[in-house]
Amino acid sequence: MDFPRLLVSLLISNVFFSVLFFPFAEPIPSADEDRSIINPSCCLGPKPSSAVRKNWTCRSVTPASPPITDSGCAVWSEACSEAVLGLASGPETVELVRNIRRKIHANPELAFEEFETSKLIRDELDRMEISYKYPLATTGIRAWIGTGGPPFVAIRADMDALPIQEAVEWEHKSKVAGKMHACGHDAHVAMLIGAAKILKTREHFLKGTVVLLFQPAEEAGNGAKRMIGDGALENVEAIFAVHVSHMHPTGIIGSRPGALLAGCGFFRAVISGQRGRAGNPHHSVDPILAASAAVISLQGIVSREANPMDSQVCVHICLLK
Repeated sequence: MDFPRLLVSLLISNVFFSVLFFPFAEPIPSADEDRSIINPSCCLGPKPSSAVRKNWTCRSVTPASPPITDSGCAVWSEACSEAVLGLASGPETVELVRNIRRKIHANPELAFEEFETSKLIRDELDRMEISYKYPLATTGIRAWIGTGGPPFVAIRADMDALPIQEAVEWEHKSKVAGKMHACGHDAHVAMLIGAAKILKTREHFLKGTVVLLFQPAEEAGNGAKRMIGDGALENVEAIFAVHVSHMHPTGIIGSRPGALLAGCGFFRAVISGQRGRAGNPHHSVDPILAASAAVISLQGIVSREANPMDSQVCVHICLLK
C-alpha cells in the first residue's frame, strides 16, 4: 500500500469525519515490496543497552491476517479512499474518538506527567492487540502496525496539557485545578487512536510498518528530543502529524510547502565587561550598555535582515542577570 496516500486520507478522516477524496496517481507495487507478514521484534531497530531496556514494557503481537496482494487495495484507488474514510466516519470510530478525547480533556496532565493519559492509550492499544514499547521519554509510547519491516512511516500525536485554568462550564470540563487541554492535544491523541483502529482493521493490506508515536512534553519544548533519544524514530523514513485549529471552519484543512507552525528554541549569551573608574570610563567595558544594544539589535534580525515575504521567528529576551 502507498503509505503517504493512506496516511493523508487517514489523518483527514480522523480530523473531520468527512467523505473526501483526493485523486492520486496509482502506484504500481514492485515485486520486492510484496513482503510477507512477520512478527515485529519488541524493539524495532538497533537494540539499546540493557540499562535502557530494563524499564521498558514491550508488547508484541503477531498479525493474524495474511497480506492481500491480488485484490482490494494492493493498488491505491478511489475505492480505497472511500473505504478508509467510511471506517473513520462510522459510528463505532466516531464514538471511540469522541469518548477518548473527552476523558483526556477532563483529566489533563502537564509535561512528563502524562501517566494516566499514557495508561489510557496503552489500554486501548492492548484492546486492539497493537504492539508497543513503553516508556520513551518517561511517558511516551512507540507502537507499530504492519509487517514489522520497511518502509517505516510514523504518525505522531502530543499528549500534554497546559497550566491554564479552564473557565468554560461544560460536562467534560477539566477536573484538575490550574490545568487544561487548551491546545488540542486531547484531540490529537484521540485522533491517533482512531487512526490506529482503522490501520489495525486494514493491517493485511500494509506492505511496511506504520509507527504510532505518542509524545509527552510538547509544550515544554523538549519532549520530541527525548523521544528521539530513546529511539522513537529508529528506521522511520517519513513522519506525519496534524494540529487542530480554530482558524479554519470544520471540514477545512490548511497546509503549505515548507514550515507551517513555529517551534521554540533557547540560547544563552554571556557578555563580559571590564571594570573602570568613573574618572576613566574609556578604560572600561560596560556590559550593561552592550547587553542593551544587543536586545535592540536582535529585533533588527527580523525587520532588516530577512525577506519580509518569508515566515520569521520572534526573538524574545527573557532574562538578564
